[in-house]
Amino acid sequence: MRNTKIAKATPFEGAPKINMPLCYGASPEKPILFKIPVTGKRPITYKALDLPEGLTLSGGIVSGKIAKEGDYLVTLVAENSLGRDEQRLTLEIYKDKVLLTPLMGFTSWNAFGFPVTQAQMEFAADKISSLGISEYGYSYINIDSGWQGVYGGEYDAIMPNEKFPDMKGFCDRMHALGFKCGIYSTPMLNAFGCSIKARPLPPGCTCGEPDDRFSDERGGIGKIRKEKNNALQWAEWGFDYLKYDWRPADPYNAELMRKELIATDRDFGFCVTVKARPEYHTYWEKYCNSYRCNVDSLGTWENFLEIYNSYFDFIDFVNKGHYFDLDMLDLGQCGVFTNTYDFTDRGYTQDEQIVLYTMRAITSSPIQISTNFERFDDFELSVYCNEEVIAINQDCGFYAAKPCLMLEAGNKKIHAFKKKLYNGDFAYAVFNLGSTVENVKLYLDELSGIRDVWAKEDLDEATAIVLTEMQPHTVRLFRVQPAQNN
Repeated sequence: MRNTKIAKATPFEGAPKINMPLCYGASPEKPILFKIPVTGKRPITYKALDLPEGLTLSGGIVSGKIAKEGDYLVTLVAENSLGRDEQRLTLEIYKDKVLLTPLMGFTSWNAFGFPVTQAQMEFAADKISSLGISEYGYSYINIDSGWQGVYGGEYDAIMPNEKFPDMKGFCDRMHALGFKCGIYSTPMLNAFGCSIKARPLPPGCTCGEPDDRFSDERGGIGKIRKEKNNALQWAEWGFDYLKYDWRPADPYNAELMRKELIATDRDFGFCVTVKARPEYHTYWEKYCNSYRCNVDSLGTWENFLEIYNSYFDFIDFVNKGHYFDLDMLDLGQCGVFTNTYDFTDRGYTQDEQIVLYTMRAITSSPIQISTNFERFDDFELSVYCNEEVIAINQDCGFYAAKPCLMLEAGNKKIHAFKKKLYNGDFAYAVFNLGSTVENVKLYLDELSGIRDVWAKEDLDEATAIVLTEMQPHTVRLFRVQPAQNN
């Protein structure tokens, strides 16, 4: 039984609705590619008015290059037999200005683990497209650890193993669908993802004798630097994003890779993980699109709380284009938690899965699906595909969500967060993280409207959020319109 009411996702029904943030960032003279995400009855007709010179629109995908820095205002239009939608979009074209809002997409780790294959990644991308998930803004298809072979090729870089026979072909296919592509690596001599006893171990972006300035984790970080080699190879294949993973993460090694990514002829989103410690926040919040300092998501409530609590060390550092990462979503089915990588169900209830998604939405964390789609259902689709919830995550006000109510005593644990939004509204998320049933009353300033975002329902006029008998491990998410906005 589920306590939280959520609206059913219907990506291919009704009048068109454009589900894109109000801004998009890219560097001058580097390839731009994005699909205009639109829900509604098919067929859809797309238009992009006032596109800058160098960009074209074809089949709902905008591509090309813009030569000069600056802000460019574009109007996106989508039409079908039932209506029309229009949205203004600002293209912010400045050096290394990408992922202005949190990344949304798919990542392989929880879905497939280290045995991941190119065929599985292409299958996942096809499902995200055919199910309509991409029409809500999920635009990255990211390969985690498991692709690496040995060094070689034109750039003396890490070559893919036999499970990925055609990396360039993979990227080309993803781009043709309107997706960007992500890849995984590390400065360590040997990457995470398999037993340290495995042979051969997956290599990282350094070689040679370990540098004793750094941790000896996974063999340490080598003195022979291969960041440039690998960045050039990834750019030639067509990748758009790097997850860079080591423990403990440090600005020195991060910057060596970041500057090589910037020097290529492509834009790269840049994520640093897994232990991007708070004392280095002045680097993470300025130079990394996202950064993690928590454990991997493992499908248990205790694991979720540990990841959830990691947000509080970084709450003051969230800003435009730079977000704290609560790790990939552990919803649906996956095979990463057993030695044989057999698919297994999560231990979460449906209410708990809504809690997991809501926490990422309200805190501006990247949202990365990692389900294998083998037993995908309408509930899972409806959690991923609520455009009103996603709009809070992708809001271009770039305000951090901060606690406005923290009630803890014994097994009682009520936490509420408030986030200011671009248009002057506020989002409120009220979590019952404890094990007791609670009545919650959250007083608000004078308001003119309040909406239950998961249910997509307007509520009666009130001066408070009142939740009677709120069940354990549940959440309610509201959008509140202040009176002065009328």
